Amino acid sequence: MRSALRTGMTLIVISLLFLAFNLVWVKYIPDIRWDASQQKIHTLSLPARQLLATLESPIDLYYFNSRNDPRRSQVLNRYGERVEDLLKQYEKAAKGMLNLHIIDPPPYSEDAYKAALYGLDDQQGFLGLIAAREGIGTQRINTFSPEHEALLEYEIGHLIHTLTRSEPPTVGVLSGLKLQTIAGQLLEQMHKHFKLMELSPTTDQIPSSIETLMVAHPRLLPEGALYAIEQFVLRGGKLMVFLDPLSEAASAPAPADSALDEMLTAWGIQMPSDQLLIDNVYASSTLTNTVRQAARLNVLREGMNTRDTSSWNLSSVTVSSSGALSLIRKSHATLTPLLQSSERSILLDTRRFDSALALEPLDEANAPMQSQVIAARIEGPAYSVFPSGIKGQPAGLQDAARIQIAVVADTDLLTDTVVSATPNSNVQFVLNTLDSLAAPTALANIRSRARKSPTPPLLTQMREAAAQIYLQKAGELERRFARTDQAWRQQNPRTDGVITQAVDTTVQLQALNKERLRLPFEMHTMKVEAYAQVVRLEQELVLLMVLAVPLPLCLIAWALSLHQRRRRSAHAAAAY
Repeated sequence: MRSALRTGMTLIVISLLFLAFNLVWVKYIPDIRWDASQQKIHTLSLPARQLLATLESPIDLYYFNSRNDPRRSQVLNRYGERVEDLLKQYEKAAKGMLNLHIIDPPPYSEDAYKAALYGLDDQQGFLGLIAAREGIGTQRINTFSPEHEALLEYEIGHLIHTLTRSEPPTVGVLSGLKLQTIAGQLLEQMHKHFKLMELSPTTDQIPSSIETLMVAHPRLLPEGALYAIEQFVLRGGKLMVFLDPLSEAASAPAPADSALDEMLTAWGIQMPSDQLLIDNVYASSTLTNTVRQAARLNVLREGMNTRDTSSWNLSSVTVSSSGALSLIRKSHATLTPLLQSSERSILLDTRRFDSALALEPLDEANAPMQSQVIAARIEGPAYSVFPSGIKGQPAGLQDAARIQIAVVADTDLLTDTVVSATPNSNVQFVLNTLDSLAAPTALANIRSRARKSPTPPLLTQMREAAAQIYLQKAGELERRFARTDQAWRQQNPRTDGVITQAVDTTVQLQALNKERLRLPFEMHTMKVEAYAQVVRLEQELVLLMVLAVPLPLCLIAWALSLHQRRRRSAHAAAAY
């Protein structure tokens, strides 16, 4: 009895000490965190801390997260916790300059009304952020998406930076094309986001107030403007330049310009001016058997660098008669692709795009097919191609240890004709890229970080091999289907009847219809056969992962049970 009383008193004392520790002393324990993730996604990066060090007045952050919304998926709930964790890291590192308010707004509450009033998205419950700074204004992130997890730290940092700057960044515009006439939609949006300074094509010097410059079709610019662009880049200016082997917006073909080609070489890159990019996968037309139709590409998310801020909230980017970028041999520059063509793209001579040959069938049998870079970031050393200056100007800077430029091998994506032709994100792509170039060093240095894909390398290789096999077998079928479908639609135009519509039983039309319905079945069968081995391996991996934990536990439980049974049998035998 006394032993039981002593034990009970001991447990009560331990419980009281535990409660006292949590209520009084735990707040004095330093907050120590260990980030075991390979990409350190749970730890605030050094550039983000440097950005917070520039804050001069407090900013209030209101994080709205509808945790109990019935429309919310488990994936979105976990991502909401990830966002909250990172926001707490921002608040801690800001040392009083950020005040985080975490809000779980119930339906029809005042908090839900406030979130909706500020424009937060409520399609799957609120998961957005409102930032306010006294005397400056309010900014918001409509909704956080798991698709942007790699750029989450940059997304929050960009919001904070927007509230700290007094005016939008200044961007210079220098063009060999008449952008006011052909790119009105783009310029209208640029005026809303930047302070634009439009420069004359005959300029020979970039003003020092411009830190970011956009140049379109420099092949039509005089040598003095090219020298000004070079000196701007060598002194540390950020540049976004649009080249083109065959600009449809130009009134006449651009002359060969050795100075521009030499300048690209000095930057470590090249874009052949006589080669045109053709891609049957991204071709915007349903018919892809002609050069002209296959030259207008609708680059989807698969062809974008989703870990770069240039692809932020983009659905597709449409380019027309674009070229291809690559590093020159022995280049010390770093090329980071932003837009790429598919593996089924080829480079053809620009002369095949002439009006006389516009309807020439596209024969890709003898052309090497591989993915090509349409747009890229270039960083690295550079040197001057005008070491002695130019006529009327003395020699300038001779080299630079590191330049930062974005190069796009197309100018037509800027034009209203291409922007309005099909739904695309061309304008947003240009705005995103210019915004990232104009960002301060601390914000620009916040790199994308995300969990690495757990997909085994072997499985990835098998998927790529299966895709190549399918494309080789189904390429001709796809072209046949496109031609048949087009012919059927031309002979069977859609008409709006009152209620019903007669079925056309013409023999030729029925034959076309049967053909267009049969070909997808054949392509589906080919795809199933090509991916059969991959699907089988995926199923085996899933089964292995499902049994990985319960099977060993069952074996351990069976072994313990067998061991206990033997011990009981031994004790029973010893008792007799």
